[in-house]
Amino acid sequence: MTDRELYEGFALQSVDDKGRVAIPADLRNAAERNSDVRQVVVGMSEIDPCLTAYDLAWSKELHARLERIERLAIDRGETVDLRAKRRAFGQVEKAPFDGSGRFVLPVFFRQKAKIGRWAFFSGAGDTFDIWAPEQLMQAPDVDPFLREMCEFLCQQKGVAL
Repeated sequence: MTDRELYEGFALQSVDDKGRVAIPADLRNAAERNSDVRQVVVGMSEIDPCLTAYDLAWSKELHARLERIERLAIDRGETVDLRAKRRAFGQVEKAPFDGSGRFVLPVFFRQKAKIGRWAFFSGAGDTFDIWAPEQLMQAPDVDPFLREMCEFLCQQKGVAL
């Protein structure tokens, strides 16, 4: 899928009492260009204590990639591990967003990622991450520059960490 828009950039967004938050404009524009449905798929990151989100077209591409991996394993006579598919398609939730990018963070995932009043968004190419700023600052293996960006935005908006 070479014609996909990439998720690039970062932003700090407020989260209301109902868990509504706006996808930052650059990330929202990529989601809208990549899919004909205003919806994102949200799940936990496999490597960090944050959420990962992406458009429905990426979900289909991910499925096709996992199918190819399964076929190759079968051709080699290997046992197929279904955990990757279960994680990719069973441990996620779809969330529609409006024209301004506002959507409701799925409650389970919001709690799991410990997202409160603020959410830090960070593009990651085919996906984007959504962090609780406090979690990002405490995560041991986070890129120090990502941590600096989050800290800067929190200072700009008067958010205490």
